[in-house]
Amino acid sequence: MDRVKQIYVVKPETEETKKPKQRVAAYCRVSTDSEDQVNSFVTQVKYYNEFVRNQKDMVLVDVYADEGITGTCVNKRDEFMRMIKDCRAGKIDRIYVKSVSRFARNSLECIDYIRELKSCGVSVFFENDGIDSKTMNHELILYIKSAFAQSESIAASRRVKRSNQMRMETGEFAFVNAPFGYKIEDDTLIPVPEEAEIVRRIFQYYLAGMGFGRIAQELNNNDAIGKPWGKERVRYILSNEKYIGDTLHQKTYTPTELPFRNRKNRGEVDQYYVSNSHEAILDKDVFYAVKEMLEKNLILNEEKAPVKRHKFTGKIFCSDCTWAYKMHVQNGITYWACSQNGTAGRRCVTHPMSEEIIERTFRNFYNKLKQHEGEILKSTYNRLIELKASITKSRSEVIAIDEELLALGERLTYLSRLLETRTLDKEVFNVRAADIKKKIADLRVKRRKLLADDEEEQCIEELRQTISFMDEAPKAIIEYDHKLFTALIKRVLVEENRLVFELKCGITLREKIAWN
Repeated sequence: MDRVKQIYVVKPETEETKKPKQRVAAYCRVSTDSEDQVNSFVTQVKYYNEFVRNQKDMVLVDVYADEGITGTCVNKRDEFMRMIKDCRAGKIDRIYVKSVSRFARNSLECIDYIRELKSCGVSVFFENDGIDSKTMNHELILYIKSAFAQSESIAASRRVKRSNQMRMETGEFAFVNAPFGYKIEDDTLIPVPEEAEIVRRIFQYYLAGMGFGRIAQELNNNDAIGKPWGKERVRYILSNEKYIGDTLHQKTYTPTELPFRNRKNRGEVDQYYVSNSHEAILDKDVFYAVKEMLEKNLILNEEKAPVKRHKFTGKIFCSDCTWAYKMHVQNGITYWACSQNGTAGRRCVTHPMSEEIIERTFRNFYNKLKQHEGEILKSTYNRLIELKASITKSRSEVIAIDEELLALGERLTYLSRLLETRTLDKEVFNVRAADIKKKIADLRVKRRKLLADDEEEQCIEELRQTISFMDEAPKAIIEYDHKLFTALIKRVLVEENRLVFELKCGITLREKIAWN
């Protein structure tokens, strides 16, 4: 029997054939609208699957997608954090993102995560921006782009804020939360009888001379509705004008810089007081009698323990709970610590710091800022000027509205003259005048909105002032300079191992705490 020889070619293994495929992930933010969200996600999954399929050396790990509304803080993005966790576990080699603004709208977090991923051996490629984190000299470009993405987020926040303000001015702002004693129905506060009775009892207790703590104890001992009761909750109820049927809007406000966390309004923004906004559950005489007692007791307490302000008072805040840092002196050493840490079992991730450490960290921060002034401040300023120059539409619209307002005003004056000369019937005048006044009111609202959208000019001016100051400032400092700190810094956020310096021009930069 003849044997048929079979020959196989055995190719040698090369570096290319031995090399494992690159594990690729894609990150995107999709629309918050339910239908668009599905379509957007499916489209992007299809896109990245086809893209990886055409690359012989790649394999797709996953497509991570978050809702677009959570863009300002990465901790609120579940899919983003899942992707970071997979990177830390060594499951991903490279991440593809459409743009910097899709990855993060907070420049500080963006840079930190890029650096962390790089330390894990993971690179990030921003397709629209053409930035690859493999190349370290792109980090500055990445910072600038992410800073602009952050500016977009801030501008959006300002537009929402302005919209809410206009609704407050017209009394149309809807209730978001109902205080104890009320429930919300059809955007209106409706009394809850059994809770309203507890509210009235709290006011009577205080008028009878009981303090906040004693009132809370009394309610807890009697199993009052709403347990558990505490001093701060009682204090809040005693000062809440909603119980007499009125509403004070903007007791707290959201600042226009990151992080967007509510703060108590101490005159930073306007407040709006609306009388008879809903049904009252408390007599006004009782409320104002309590208010007078509260004010007198506050003055007495201030006289007993006058507040001393130190150089960092009201400047340093905990990034974990947002409370201010408070000064302490122990064994002759001045140090600062979060004023809420340790209160009611609260434990923040931030640490107490000696005053010397804060000063040393600022010194290091200032020297770096001065060294890179052109790259950080001037480049940002020039780019903002370019963007500003390209925005002319809003200004032309404002001019057009002013011309229309002038024409409507002249028409109204003309109708008034016709009415005075009895050429025009009063009923006809009222109808026509009402129509003109409505048009004027609508145009004024539109005009205010256009001007509010143009608030970037203020940011440019603040940045210009900072650059001017830095041009005259020392090239470097050896010792802490409090005048420099006061002139440059709006506030300082304390993180676990870093200080975030918020400049008065709106730029935020992070510096590692100089423990030694």
